[in-house]
Amino acid sequence: MKAPILGKVTLTDDLELRKQIAEQAQLDAATAATPAVRAFQFFLVPLLIVGACVLVYVLFSAVVINPRSPQDLLTDIKEGGPNTRPHAALKLVEYLRRSTQPDTSITPDIIALYRSTPPDAPGKNSWMPGASSHQLRICLLNCLGVLRDARASDLLLEVVTKDENLELRTAGLDAIGAVKDPATLAALVKLLDDPNPVVRKYAAFNAGAVAEKSGAEASPAATEGLRRRLKDEKPDVGWNAAFALAWFLGDASGTDTLKKMLDRKYLGETIGNDPNADVLVARAMFTACNAAVKLKDPSFLPLLEGITDPARERDVDVRYAAHEAIARIKAR
Repeated sequence: MKAPILGKVTLTDDLELRKQIAEQAQLDAATAATPAVRAFQFFLVPLLIVGACVLVYVLFSAVVINPRSPQDLLTDIKEGGPNTRPHAALKLVEYLRRSTQPDTSITPDIIALYRSTPPDAPGKNSWMPGASSHQLRICLLNCLGVLRDARASDLLLEVVTKDENLELRTAGLDAIGAVKDPATLAALVKLLDDPNPVVRKYAAFNAGAVAEKSGAEASPAATEGLRRRLKDEKPDVGWNAAFALAWFLGDASGTDTLKKMLDRKYLGETIGNDPNADVLVARAMFTACNAAVKLKDPSFLPLLEGITDPARERDVDVRYAAHEAIARIKAR
């Protein structure tokens, strides 16, 4: 009688199975990986992968760490298309702002570019592709402000006194405030009486910045002009005047205005339904905190202490500024 197929494995069967395994191992040894193949698999392949990653990193670093030079960007602004030129101008502004020592050798080129760039045609949306002269000119004015080169003063004064575009005028005023050329102060003082309240607001801030550097002989005219603006019909003009007096000139004439700027309810009612009301309110309060520090006036302390309460002031940056102001006033 034959044994069943699925039966118990005998000793003879076990020996036979081991013999087959040993024979198979001898046959497989010939086809096993050689030391060279194993080295390629476990060393060279990972090395190639690492090398590829290093190459990608080097190329990326070359682009990010070594951006195009100002001269390259100026060439793009001069010769590029309607979309390339504003983009290159933005990149130039970013480059100059990152520079610890801006290269003022490009100031004449930027001035020439501004003068050669015609304004956009009336009625065009200047921020849309194909109508980018306006955006380009604003970027160039920003570049001149970052360079802080007094050689740009004549052009900047032309923009703020003669140009009809409000955005260009305000950009020019900010650039003048950054350059701080004493020769521009008289024009800024006149602009404190400009019919446009936006121009008066920007002129107030930047007149203080220039007056700070202009010396004692020039400051009285600016101080008097800023004091007049404390009672401007537009409150934000007075806010800028009060800050400029305190921060740049150490003048406490605007103390009452600055204290109003620490009142969130007053600011909210004054600013009204502006879509950016929360940002504007926080900015005004933050500015007033800094002005209080400059004046080191203890009469600000009760208002500042109230602002540090999260139940009364929701903006964390404003609360932080109030804490800092309190500490510095008390340490005077």
